Amino acid sequence: MYTRVTPEADAVPAGRSLPSVSVRAKAVAMSAIEWLRQAAPWRIDAVLATFFVLVGVMTTDQADPLYEPRDAVAIGLILAATVPYYARRRAPLPVFAVSQTAMAVLFVLDYHGGALPFVLAVGAYTVGAYRPLPEVLAAAALQNVTFAVMVAAGGAGFGVAQYLTSVPVYAATMLVGWTMQSRRLRFEALEREQGEASLRAAADERLRIAQELHDVVAHSLGVIAVQASVGMHVIDTDPAEAKRSLEHISRTSRSSLAEIRRVLGLVRAGEPTTYAPTPGLADLPRLVEETAGAGLPVELTVADAAMDLPPGVELAAYRIVQEALTNALRHSGAKRAMVRVDVDAGRLRVVVSDDGAGQNGSRRPGGHGLVGMRERVAVYGGTLEAGPVAGGGFRVDASIPFDEDPPA
Repeated sequence: MYTRVTPEADAVPAGRSLPSVSVRAKAVAMSAIEWLRQAAPWRIDAVLATFFVLVGVMTTDQADPLYEPRDAVAIGLILAATVPYYARRRAPLPVFAVSQTAMAVLFVLDYHGGALPFVLAVGAYTVGAYRPLPEVLAAAALQNVTFAVMVAAGGAGFGVAQYLTSVPVYAATMLVGWTMQSRRLRFEALEREQGEASLRAAADERLRIAQELHDVVAHSLGVIAVQASVGMHVIDTDPAEAKRSLEHISRTSRSSLAEIRRVLGLVRAGEPTTYAPTPGLADLPRLVEETAGAGLPVELTVADAAMDLPPGVELAAYRIVQEALTNALRHSGAKRAMVRVDVDAGRLRVVVSDDGAGQNGSRRPGGHGLVGMRERVAVYGGTLEAGPVAGGGFRVDASIPFDEDPPA
């Protein structure tokens, strides 16, 4: 038993249909557009110029009694009007001028222009799209003068009616090109601004991370240095005190190492940071304990209202206290210090004072402690006053504004 199979059934499986002509045409068009996007400009200009040459030759050979038969002169003028487009974007204005002149001579000599006016329109658009405004205006003036000469010469293919039609059409073509150039320049300027903004943001981030590392390392090394000196001094006479100093060094080292890891984790783009959270006002007791353990007793007072503040404000306050205590511990020779944190009318106020020599943070040449404090406060539009106190000691007074009613 045989089953007859038709060619159609053999070519197209059941449930499927042949792609339509419109679908195939759309695929070809998309491929051409993709090629245009990826091709080098000179390749596009070469293809376009070749097309113009072919179109110019094919559309000007017409048997019309109004025009002169095409001869070698006409062929030369046609090539002069189309071949320059191989350098279309390298020299838009010269290409346009040569093409305009060649076409004008062609019309004045009563040769058929074919599709050359369309070719010239592409040249006008290119001048508008790639050249500065003075050159665009010069091209428009040249074209108007050339059109006027063509009308005055009385050629068969170009009269007053053609002049009145061509001038606004070519002017609109140049205007479209100029509009595209303006949009392109604005887009490029926006890209440059975004790139500069990204660079500034990266620089600010690096500065912030460097400042964080400075604060962490300066404080921890200051505490460790003091404790190490104490341990070395009493290790022979008071081993228990030396042991406590070593234990304090160990705790400070581990705590600082965890915080350094947190800060460095911020640099690793795309990697989640799982280290210790950002320090805030709740961490001040631990900071005070470390400083007291290093030999500088600290009296801490934190107002009840100074809770649940923005994390950035809390971090800035914590770093200011940390830097001030580190300076007091290392540079001032203070015997005691006081830290007071309060909130008043949407401003967080942090005051750190000591009874040292009044040279907190300034004895060490090139130190960046006070500079870092001022930068942190300036970020939030706050103020910082720091300096010796009458009667002895040093005082740091920072005021940081914050939003009392943050958006939900």
